Amino acid sequence: MSDAQTRARGRPRQFDEEIALDRLTALFWRKGYSQTSLSDLVDASGMHKPSLYRVFGTKEELFAKILHRYLIARMDMFATLIDHAGPGVDGIHTFLSLVRDDVVSGTSQHGCLLVATSTELGGTTPGFDNFGPAYRTALRERMRVLAEKAGGTNALIDQRTDLLVTWFMGLDVTTRGAGSETEIDRTIDAMHATIDTWRD
Repeated sequence: MSDAQTRARGRPRQFDEEIALDRLTALFWRKGYSQTSLSDLVDASGMHKPSLYRVFGTKEELFAKILHRYLIARMDMFATLIDHAGPGVDGIHTFLSLVRDDVVSGTSQHGCLLVATSTELGGTTPGFDNFGPAYRTALRERMRVLAEKAGGTNALIDQRTDLLVTWFMGLDVTTRGAGSETEIDRTIDAMHATIDTWRD
């Protein structure tokens, strides 16, 4: 077999693995770690059990991979939204509006996978120890960039950052707990009102 044929045969597997990971992420996100069975994983991935083990390892190893992957993707999304939101307090308002769209009709309709899993597993799992604190640290880094848009001293920016992190995690819990669109809007509107007080 030629090198070109070997590469061609290799491409579909790489692509299929990404599709399988997307499906498995959605499954864990919907059902939680404990309620997801091996048969659920086989059905969602479209893979046979031996292939599932060969590619992703045990359920614990698969879940750790999914959490790592999800954390990177979520932080990248926040960074993109913050960058596109624009400067100043108005930029923070724009960011909240973008988040609202994502929570109501986008990828975050089930809340945050990491927050949901933190409440289920205590923030740690084999292969990704202390993923809960890791998520909060990464989220705080992103929210500090957002808070800096309003200016102020380092101490004030730190306080606003902590407020944004706490608010964000509360929003995730509300969303995960089947919060209605009205309830979500009230939560976001309350933060809009708070951020308005950050103007010079």
